Amino acid sequence: MRIVVPENLGGDLRLLPPDTYSSEIQDIFLGESQAKQPKVTIKHVLTSEYGGPRDDDFQSCIGEVVLDSFSLQTQAMWRLNDLYKEATGEKLPMGDFSKEEFEAMLKEKLVGTRWNILVDTEEVPGGREQTKIQQFSLIPNRKLKK
Repeated sequence: MRIVVPENLGGDLRLLPPDTYSSEIQDIFLGESQAKQPKVTIKHVLTSEYGGPRDDDFQSCIGEVVLDSFSLQTQAMWRLNDLYKEATGEKLPMGDFSKEEFEAMLKEKLVGTRWNILVDTEEVPGGREQTKIQQFSLIPNRKLKK
């Protein structure tokens, strides 16, 4: 499997204050985890501001990117299925897909959908922190893609 990192992926991801934000799924990438297992990475772009207290150094969160990864291993696919089902009202279709077919299907159904995402920080190997989506819910009143 070849992995191509697009130019428009963005720069360094900012560590965001824990809060619930509105976001829109802007892109979806298929690739491999560090353990060489297949995964999907979903790129959320924030469309709402941090709602907590602000200091003099506060920087807007609108437009910031939050990445969320989903394992494509059989025993872990339930998490991606939950997101897909919430967006479309249907389970992920069963079948044997090529990487290109699966990525195209996810993009068609999920790119442009709007979400409320609860983010927090987590420590990752190497001792640094990163923003992690803890929960997600589809923003209502969005016409579903068929």
